[in-house]
Amino acid sequence: MKTAILAMLIAASGASATSPKAEASFDGRYCGRLWSSGALVQAITELKTESDGRLTGSYQFSDFGGMTSGTLAEGAPGTGLDRTLDWQDKYGTGKLFITVKPDYSGFTGKWQDTTGTPNELWDGIRC
Repeated sequence: MKTAILAMLIAASGASATSPKAEASFDGRYCGRLWSSGALVQAITELKTESDGRLTGSYQFSDFGGMTSGTLAEGAPGTGLDRTLDWQDKYGTGKLFITVKPDYSGFTGKWQDTTGTPNELWDGIRC
């Protein structure tokens, strides 16, 4: 009897056993690919939203049997799902132009070095 009354009270109050859904954000780890040295290679990209709204992060990609690491930083806080970040690693610097899916489950992008146009693939899905 007590169980039935408790169940009715919970149902009437609108209480739920499910937890609130976390707010969607750029923050997280993305597994994907990027174009390097004439081939698509495996890459891990990590993004974080700073307190001022800028995206920062890091990445690693397969590189001749090892891994190369680099950093990402947005020069000024962007808005929306299209963002431009500066990348830097042992090979140089350049720009990464990404479009994040509306549910933040992944991104597609193109990168360029300081001499080229943005036409080299870089993508990822949450992992």
